[in-house]
Amino acid sequence: LKVCGTKAYVAQSPWIQSGKIEDNILFGEHMVRERYEKVLDACSLKKDLEILSFGDQTVIGERGINLSGGQKQRIQIARALYQDADIYLFDDPFSAVDAHTGSHLFKECLLGALSSKTVVYVTHQVEFLPAADLILVMKDGKITQSGKYVELVNIATDFMELIGAHREALSTLESFDGGKTSN
Repeated sequence: LKVCGTKAYVAQSPWIQSGKIEDNILFGEHMVRERYEKVLDACSLKKDLEILSFGDQTVIGERGINLSGGQKQRIQIARALYQDADIYLFDDPFSAVDAHTGSHLFKECLLGALSSKTVVYVTHQVEFLPAADLILVMKDGKITQSGKYVELVNIATDFMELIGAHREALSTLESFDGGKTSN
């Protein structure tokens, strides 16, 4: 396997270094204010920065101890976006954020800012799968099926197990909240 181009990786568990939020996003790159502002918007960070006394100049403690899990994850995603890489690997990056924020990040980052990039996206969140160019279904560490969403829905048993489990989980949630959960 030969990979050509620059790469950026976003892990499921956020990695944050001690220092200013701005430094965590720039990660050694030069500041380009317009690009930086677009990244903050795409990653839903502006409201968080407005709340902090020193905004993006706020010093975050070791491993981001003074930030929520969702804030750390959005900073990590912002770092990847700011790198303007050719290839992105996202390992279930929205598991640390609420559903609304996850949908925003998916739309603004993967479908928006990264729409012209190569993105490999690992997820268990089936609501994002219809937008994928290609889906690889894995079971027991092996690829068992591949194709577009509409193809897999019609023929793929492992894929349908995943979809069925998702629908069952939503149904369970709806029974707890009186049917207020939406697909």
